[in-house]
Amino acid sequence: MGNLISTSLPPDLFSRTLHRVGEQANYVWGLKKNLEGLKTEMRKLTRTRDDLVNKVEVEEQPRRTRRTNRVAGWLEDVQKLGTEFTELQQVRAQEMDRLCLGGLCSKNLVSSYNYGREVVELTDRVINLNKDGEKIAVVVEKAPDGAAIELPLEQTIVGQEKLLPRVWRCITDQQKNRGIIGLYGIGGVGKTTLLKQVNNNFCHQQHNFDVVIWAAVQTFQDDIGKRIGFSEDKKWKEKSLQDKAVDISSILSPKKFVLLLDDIWERIDLTELGVPLQMLNAGFKIVLKTRSAGVCDQMDSKNLEVYSLAHDEAWKLFQEMIERSTLDSHTSIPELAETLARECGRLPLALKTVGRAMKSQKKVGDRERAIEKMRTSASTFSGMEENVFLRLKFSYDSLSMDKLRSCLLYCCLYPEDYKIPKRSLIDYWISEGFMADFDRGCEFINDLLHACLLEEEGDDHVKMHDMIREMSLWIAWTIEKEKKNFLVRAGVKLTEAPKVKEWEGAKRISLMANEIESLSEIPTRPCLVTLLLDENFIKEIVVGFF
Repeated sequence: MGNLISTSLPPDLFSRTLHRVGEQANYVWGLKKNLEGLKTEMRKLTRTRDDLVNKVEVEEQPRRTRRTNRVAGWLEDVQKLGTEFTELQQVRAQEMDRLCLGGLCSKNLVSSYNYGREVVELTDRVINLNKDGEKIAVVVEKAPDGAAIELPLEQTIVGQEKLLPRVWRCITDQQKNRGIIGLYGIGGVGKTTLLKQVNNNFCHQQHNFDVVIWAAVQTFQDDIGKRIGFSEDKKWKEKSLQDKAVDISSILSPKKFVLLLDDIWERIDLTELGVPLQMLNAGFKIVLKTRSAGVCDQMDSKNLEVYSLAHDEAWKLFQEMIERSTLDSHTSIPELAETLARECGRLPLALKTVGRAMKSQKKVGDRERAIEKMRTSASTFSGMEENVFLRLKFSYDSLSMDKLRSCLLYCCLYPEDYKIPKRSLIDYWISEGFMADFDRGCEFINDLLHACLLEEEGDDHVKMHDMIREMSLWIAWTIEKEKKNFLVRAGVKLTEAPKVKEWEGAKRISLMANEIESLSEIPTRPCLVTLLLDENFIKEIVVGFF
């Protein structure tokens, strides 16, 4: 007789197998129903999230409180699931079109199966996350005492809604970002305001730092000493720089701290001043503010540029400076005010200065004269010299050599917003004797770019910010060394050249981008080095002009 083989199977194997097959088949058969179920559960999760956020906002109102880590983590998970839900919804129509035979089969079974499984799995995760959210009872906790001292801010802040969260993430994300962060940009663009907002965030937002210190370079060790307990110690104030550095390092080394450095003009040795840089990856951060990208590089920082405002942001800030009754006083006023705002080059400092000066000016003629003054001689506008140009001039004064300063002033010969070809600019500089060769000219351009005194326009061009150009013209016209050396009437729609009397004594004259057709007068005392006449319609030059 043949051998008999006998096997014993669990009695529930068939039912379990059938259930498993039915469950997987449901990914395809029940796709439409499952998608509706997912949508319903997402609505429930969204309502739970909104309720929790409202509760958090109410309970965070008292000072020195912050949301708990559990709440913060749960809200992050909700955001991630929301992103996954959106991605599934984007291909929903495509996947539904693949179904056939009344939804019992698919033209691409593998794709439909995988998509249906993702829908079911995401639904389960949404349900579980919603249950977790409903269980959260404590939403805020007491923030660490004395982590930061809140600093006063201006009433109106515009245009930093995107950059502030980015800087905050760079500070609080301990794993992805290096320890030193550099904020750079031209003077008056809002770097100090941004840094103050960062400081104040530590008074209201969740963080894990022990102490936040605001320090200026000139009073660096004393500012740190005040925050870490040496402010009342008279003997400590008399100690040498080296002894203070030892004390500062010993106090800060075991702490998680944030150091906010205001107005850095050159590289500083933080270790020499007592900052324990050996702890750079152990939980502390340094945020510095400077006008030079080069300084950021020297400090080995992660660089973030603070840009001028967008046009709509600049207009919004300008309106905040002007009384509503002024804007409503005449139908022409809003348009004239917006034109005046554009003349400020989207620079917050200039917008505030000009806006305050025109706060209650309701006459159309006053507005028109103000626009003309900003276009032809901005330095004479009320408050511009002392509040804007003198502050911008710090960047000019900080350039490393006189020839570099001369190169910057030369750029103001070009019209406003003009894209200056790098090669021809360097050729002109060489002709002026500012440098001997092209490579040196490239270095000069890079120095001015790093100082935020020029802006890159593609690979082959640069341009000056409107306010940097106005500052340069102001220097060229008023600083004794350069006085009367420049005559600039570029891009102002002249149809005739300036009178010869205006030329007297001028070494550099720019009449670029006008509508001049002839040069019919001969200068009596010509001492010109440079005469720029590009982009005119000149048909006649009187004999003997040159």
